[in-house]
Parts: sequence; C-alpha cells; structure tokens
Amino acid sequence: MRIALFTDTFLPTVNGVARTLGRLVDHAIHRGHEVGIVSTRVSDGPYPGTTFHRQLPGIPMPMYPELQVARHLDQRGKALLREFSPDLVHIATESTVGWSGRRWARRNAVPLVSSFHTDFPAYLAGYGFKGLEGFVWKGLRHFHSSARLTFCPSSATKSQLQQHGFVNDVRVWSRGVDTQQFSPSHRREDLRQEMAPGADRILLYVGRLAPEKRLDVLMQAFPAIREAVGPGVALVLVGDGPWMDRLRARKLEGVHFLGYRTGSALAQAYASGDIFVFPSDTETFGNVVTEALASGLPVVAPAKGGVMESVIPGRTGILVPPRDPRAFGAAVIDLLSDSARQQSLGEGARAFAETRSWASVLDGLLEDYLEVLA
Repeated sequence: MRIALFTDTFLPTVNGVARTLGRLVDHAIHRGHEVGIVSTRVSDGPYPGTTFHRQLPGIPMPMYPELQVARHLDQRGKALLREFSPDLVHIATESTVGWSGRRWARRNAVPLVSSFHTDFPAYLAGYGFKGLEGFVWKGLRHFHSSARLTFCPSSATKSQLQQHGFVNDVRVWSRGVDTQQFSPSHRREDLRQEMAPGADRILLYVGRLAPEKRLDVLMQAFPAIREAVGPGVALVLVGDGPWMDRLRARKLEGVHFLGYRTGSALAQAYASGDIFVFPSDTETFGNVVTEALASGLPVVAPAKGGVMESVIPGRTGILVPPRDPRAFGAAVIDLLSDSARQQSLGEGARAFAETRSWASVLDGLLEDYLEVLA
C-alpha cells in the first residue's frame, strides 16, 4: 500500500501530533508499506525510509507555531505525487497543507481519510476568541466531510465530533506509549536536585506553556499546596510556549522551569518526578499523560476530554472538576499526604501503560486503511 500523508506539522517539531505521525510513518514502513510525506517541515534530507517527501515553506501560526501556514502544493509537488501514485491519502491537519491534500485526492479520485488531533475551537476560547468557535466547527466539519473515515484519539473526542455535526464515519485511533523509553528505571536522584534544589517531593508538568493548557489553574493551586504540605514540595514545568514569560513573572516560590526536553533527558525528567499534574481540559488524548503513567507517576487531571481514557480513578490517578484550582489543589494535597495511595496509583499507572502498545494501535489503523481500499 502506498500512503500519502499531508500534515502541517512533522518531525523534528516537538508536539504530540508530529511525534504521533512520525510513529505512524515508521510503523507503516516497518510493515512493508510505502509512505510519501507532504509537510511544511521535515528532517534534513528525505525522512528515513519514505519514498518521497515534499517540503513547503511555511509561516508559524501566531497561537500555535508548531503548525504552519504554507503555500499550496506547487507543480513540482503534484508531479511527485503523480509519480508516487498513492493508493490512499491521509490528511492529518486542517491548515493549508491538509487542504491541499484534500483537494488533490478529490481531483485525482484517490481514497481519502482524515484525522482530528487538536481542539482548535477550545484553543481559540483560551486566547479570547470564544465567539469564533461556531465558525471554526463549521470549517472543520467541511474539511473532514470528504473523508471516508475520520480518526480521532479518544472516545470523548469522538462524542464531541458527533455532537458538533460530524456525520461521516468517525473512529477512534488511540495512542500508544514506549514503555522502554518511558520507565521508572530512569529515575535519578541527582537530577531531582538539579530540577528542584532542596525539594523532597516534585510535582511535574510536561507540555506547552500556553493558555489552552489551563496553567492558570495549576499556578493558583500551587501556593495552597505548598502551604498545606510544606516548603519541601516543588513544581517543575518542562516545556516552552507563549506563556513562559508570564508564568516566570509570577515568581512563585518552589516553581522551576526546565524548558524543552527530548529523548533520554525527557524520560529522566518524567521518572524523577513524584506526581504528574496536568490541568488541561482541551486534550483530545494527552500523549504526555501516558508517558507520565509509563514513568510510574500517578496523574491529577480534569475530568474532561481525552485524558479520561487513561486517568482512571483508583487505578492510575485522580480526576477533578475542570478549571477548579481549589479542587485540583485538594486532590494533590490528599495524594501527597498518603504515600501508600501514591505508590499504589504509581504502580497502577505503570501497569496500565504496559497495555498501550504502539504496534497494536498502529496495526489497527493500517487495517482501517485496507478496509477503505477494499
């Protein structure tokens, strides 16, 4: 099977969509399929194993620079696609590259599938554009309407799409986690002291530092946590984004910023924390949550969106009402005050992650591709 993947974000960009699509490409090639990538940014040279790739110059979106506004597919790109002759087109993002793939597939009568990864209407609300949500949902419905299948990361997101009028076949394409890369075995006591000098308990957040992640909830909750538990608790934020300066300006005692971490440095940071605190209620899945679970960390998160697929009360973590700093803080305080419960949830988190194989998840997606072609 020859698969053409159109995406407005790809490796080496650091975000969940790019990393998930990189996994897909690697796995499809490993299973003997051919992949062509059309994107705004790809690793230097052809992506390993792919038959072709086409890089389109793009301008980062103001709210979400990991996605870029690019020019549409040019004549050279169209010629490469004709030569590649894909059996199936997968449009993975809804910006200009995705629209180019949609148009090319329809004009050339190539079966088309799409995937929904990011809740942009909720993101807009976080940036003060709540009035545009209906307009954006209308555009998303139109974008995905031509696809024979539309994939989304979680049952909660599937229900959301159906509530917003998606009438095509919507299926859950879940996410896996690499339990060798992310593991409690990577815990380092010396790194803990580097991350948060003098701390004996570390609350860890990994992700974009941006309003859609509801970090204001976490920052409002943390002083109460510190007051209840004592100065030995620290909050460590791993990542970067448009709110970095704003969060630093608060100058809260016990809050530390590590910036972006990747590879083994990221895995060690996860494993060296104690509790994963994730206040975002806009997640379609939450890859960082499963990475934290694989690292043996119990998770405190809001009871909304895709995180509910993996944060299971009494087993892997605690769910709290969305956007409620008091409830969020109380859950963290309760967990810090009960070491036996914290250990039990951490063990349950690791056990749950060990059931989330990337290979089985991606094999299921390839089977769906073949169903479309049949």
